[in-house]
Amino acid sequence: MLNKIVITNDFSSLQLELENEFESKNLRFFISDDFLLENAKEVVNEAYIAEKEEKLLVIMAKNYKTEAQNSLLKIIEEPPRNVKFLIATNSKNLLLQTIRSRMIVENRLEKPKRMDINLNLKSLDLKDVMKFIDEYIELERSENFDKNELKSLISTVIIKACEAGFKFSADELEYFYKLMILADLNAKCTQLLTPLMLIILQKGRP
Repeated sequence: MLNKIVITNDFSSLQLELENEFESKNLRFFISDDFLLENAKEVVNEAYIAEKEEKLLVIMAKNYKTEAQNSLLKIIEEPPRNVKFLIATNSKNLLLQTIRSRMIVENRLEKPKRMDINLNLKSLDLKDVMKFIDEYIELERSENFDKNELKSLISTVIIKACEAGFKFSADELEYFYKLMILADLNAKCTQLLTPLMLIILQKGRP
C-alpha cells in the first residue's frame, strides 16, 4: 500500500470499506471536524508505536489546519517501518501542496448529474416561480428530496439561466455560491429557491 489522499464526500462508506479490508489491529482512525495540531501529534505518536505488520493510519476531517499539516510532513516523507497513511478530504485544495506532493491522490467524488427542469426562464412570471418552488417544497416534505438533490437543482437552474443568456454580476455569482453552501448545511428549499428564482425573474424583465 502507498500513502494516499482520498477525495470523497462519503467518509462513512470509506471507513466501512477500510474496516472490511484490514484487520482492526492494523487500522487506526483519526476522525474530527477540524484536524488540529493536537490531532497531528496523536497521529505522530501512533506512527512511532512499532508494529510487526503493516499499519494504516487514517485521517478524516472536514478542515485541515496548516500547522497540523506541517507537523505531519516529516513523518509522511519518512514514515516509520510498516506505517502507511491515508488522508480523507472532500477537496484536495484543503491540503498543502507539500502534503499532496508526497502522496498519491484518488478522486472518488461523483460528478453531479444535471437535473432536467421543465421551466422556460425567458418567459418566467411570478406564477411560474411560485409553482416551481411549491413543487420542490412538497418533495422535501415527502422526504424524497435531499440536500444533494437541492444542490444539483440550484446548479442546474443557474446553468440553464446562463445558457438562456442571463448575465449575472460577480456579487450575484458569489451569492449563488453561498446558496450552495447553505444547501449543504441543510437549509430548506424555500429559503434557497425563493431568492434564486426572484433574482432570475427580475433579470428576465424588460
